[in-house]
Amino acid sequence: MIELKIPPLKQLKILPEKIPLKIIHEDSEILVIEKPSGMVSHPTDHGGNVSGTLVNALLFHHKNLPGEKNRAGLVHRLDKETSGVMVVAKTEEAKKSLSEQFAERKVGKKYLALVVGKLKNKKGRIEAPIGRDAKNHTRRKISLSPNSREAITEFEVREEFQNASLLEVKILTGRTHQIRVHFSSIRHPVAGDSVYGFRAANEEIKTPRMFLHAWKLKITHPKTGEKMEFISPLPDELEKVLEKMRSRNLK
Repeated sequence: MIELKIPPLKQLKILPEKIPLKIIHEDSEILVIEKPSGMVSHPTDHGGNVSGTLVNALLFHHKNLPGEKNRAGLVHRLDKETSGVMVVAKTEEAKKSLSEQFAERKVGKKYLALVVGKLKNKKGRIEAPIGRDAKNHTRRKISLSPNSREAITEFEVREEFQNASLLEVKILTGRTHQIRVHFSSIRHPVAGDSVYGFRAANEEIKTPRMFLHAWKLKITHPKTGEKMEFISPLPDELEKVLEKMRSRNLK
């Protein structure tokens, strides 16, 4: 006989915090913001990152966002190091509409990524299922296990350098770490990625953080039905990386 005592789940105390938000667009239904690199999207269920997250900032900006409080208003997320454009629902109706758009792949999501090396093809498509790494629950990997999920990434080379390529990346699915896992699997990891990258390459390509930016987002407005497109320019610290690499190409 095995007897277990399961403690009750701790309720996360998530408080509004006066954290500046860079707002691209706001109306009665949605809020579109630029998430900075280094900010976690939402507090985690196991109690980590309960402060300083995007949700803490959103709750200060708007107290009555729909959904569970630890993911108030969120209909998608970005990794901690990834910067760029995100849409937030302000009403239950907007949350339902946007969630359906993401689930039905009606949202256009494009990223800018600097990857290690030069790709053989200037355009391409990576189709490889992604699952959780059994050895490390925070990592993902290409996997054919029953729990893995379909993942599709399209890319086009925008610019080539001596040892790296700037890509425009479109994801047709929204798996955790999808872009990072897919490009690492073809031996062209995202520059500055300490989890899926190669140490030697990261030392050679000097970038202050992971070079991955959510550049463009296309949605249908949940109330008006208007097609909307939002763009987040490449942050200065990443633009400076490209400027240095361009100067090296000219030498």
